[in-house]
Amino acid sequence: MNELRKHYFLDRWVVVSSERANRPEQIEETHIQQKSCPFDRKNLKSPIFHKVGDPWEIAVIPNKFPAVDPQVSLSNRTGFLQSKGGFGMHEVVIDHPEHIKFQDFSDKHVTNLMGVYAQRTKAHMSDKRIEYVSVFRNEGAAAGASIAHPHSQILALPIVPRMIERERGKQDEYIHMFGENPFDKIYREEKRSPRFLFENSNFFAIAPFASVFPGETWIIAKRHVRTLFELTRDELSDFALALKKSIATLTRVFPGVSYNWGIHQAPRGRDFRLHLEIYPRLTKFAGFELSNDIYINTVPPESYAKEFREAVK
Repeated sequence: MNELRKHYFLDRWVVVSSERANRPEQIEETHIQQKSCPFDRKNLKSPIFHKVGDPWEIAVIPNKFPAVDPQVSLSNRTGFLQSKGGFGMHEVVIDHPEHIKFQDFSDKHVTNLMGVYAQRTKAHMSDKRIEYVSVFRNEGAAAGASIAHPHSQILALPIVPRMIERERGKQDEYIHMFGENPFDKIYREEKRSPRFLFENSNFFAIAPFASVFPGETWIIAKRHVRTLFELTRDELSDFALALKKSIATLTRVFPGVSYNWGIHQAPRGRDFRLHLEIYPRLTKFAGFELSNDIYINTVPPESYAKEFREAVK
């Protein structure tokens, strides 16, 4: 059976092809080649904006090749060809001093890492020029990582990304139409579905109904919290442990998989439900996906969720 599925509240469709639901025969695992790692403690030359521990266990440094620059003027060009000066902050978070996988971090270390994300988000949002703070991680060469050392990134931007604005706007539209937040509806509907992965006191995880990626996972706050720095310490810990469990199980189900994840939080002055999305890189997008903005998922989320639950038994 093949099925067209619509996102919970966005105008986005996905083709779920159960006839192509077998696990990919080969995961393309490309290795990053490095003679010397610039993120090792002994080699680190960059100034450290923020750190945990002495010697550091987590360090935040400027990106050597930034997408945006705090020294650039925030100028505007209006008219048909609109632009802004490339102002912003681009930081690298060195997640751990050792070359180990995220799922092998201690529970305390992952919680401290989430705390760093929250603190850096709050610091950047104190600048009135910043509208949105993006926190994300690329793991593996197939996911765009260029350095093997475990690290994540933070971009503080003077604009709101289109995906975040779309999600936020559709969330507000859903609340206006139905009188409740769509993420609360997702929790009620998916808790009793075959796509439900697990929950703890403050977060729940699902393989979303209209998954774009095989193995796609969402981790969603139960409480209506907008940003990382609004989380309590217990919530930060539950968020960290949910992410660690999700990545550990994903990599057991698909050994060697590259993946990306990104935290979706509220832009300045706007309402939004904090959540995180994990995108395993098992397939490549081709002409159909790129020309139509419709994606083909060869592993139905129900199939992945079943394997996930079996892997954690």
